[in-house]
Amino acid sequence: MERNREAEYRIGVSDLSGSLGSAIRTKGCLLLFCLQGRAIVSANLERRVFRRGDIAVIFPDTLFVVHGTGGDFRVRLIEISSALTDEVILPLSSVFFERIYNQPILPTTGEERILSETWNAHIDHCAQCSAAKSARMMIRNQLQNLFLAMEVKLVFDAPPGNIESIPSSRRLFNCFCKLVTENCYSQHEVKFYADKLCITPYYLSKITARITEATPKQLIDWQIVMEIKHLLTSTDMTIKEIANMFHFDSTSYLGRYFRRHTGMTPSGFRQNNT
Repeated sequence: MERNREAEYRIGVSDLSGSLGSAIRTKGCLLLFCLQGRAIVSANLERRVFRRGDIAVIFPDTLFVVHGTGGDFRVRLIEISSALTDEVILPLSSVFFERIYNQPILPTTGEERILSETWNAHIDHCAQCSAAKSARMMIRNQLQNLFLAMEVKLVFDAPPGNIESIPSSRRLFNCFCKLVTENCYSQHEVKFYADKLCITPYYLSKITARITEATPKQLIDWQIVMEIKHLLTSTDMTIKEIANMFHFDSTSYLGRYFRRHTGMTPSGFRQNNT
């Protein structure tokens, strides 16, 4: 069951079957609480296992893809608007955002799992409030408490050290991921991203191989394909319009590119997934 109060927040339970293989997008913030089962996901280009009790935190710059699920996988989802997100994250430090981008899936201990269940029960109670203004304020406060607790866990309770303790290769990889997310529509070559990072393509390839066992070009192509899939399934844009958006020379070039990476034509993928 899903609740929606003036498009400010959305609360529900899902198996995410409708999102398999495509990037999960949000304009504000999306929280996924794994209730049961497990899923193989990619979070910011890294493959991870999303297990019962884990919490995924997805912001607009997070690339999150569910590749497969098992064990009757189900999540509780809470999505909030960009305006409400801005209010919720206001007191958080920049260190928190660096850490959460690096670790968008948070495991929980047994005690933390119980606290998470209690927190979700409070959210449900807040959402049922008949006074819209009061409901919004209570949900904002509950979300802010959750994020502050995450900040304590990721920043203050972390091993001694500050943000500089994150290896430089990891920070470069995070910057690469963000650059790809922002520029993949027009920039498809490794050199562009290496130049932006002020490193050589060879050094960038060493970083991506160490962290993901993939080449920079594979990661760029993967992001492009995810974006094309998203447009094919969530918009009515024509294949020609999508080709133009990604600066492909023609629709036939886009077709060959997409088929090489997915085994399907763009029109075939759209027909099977809409």
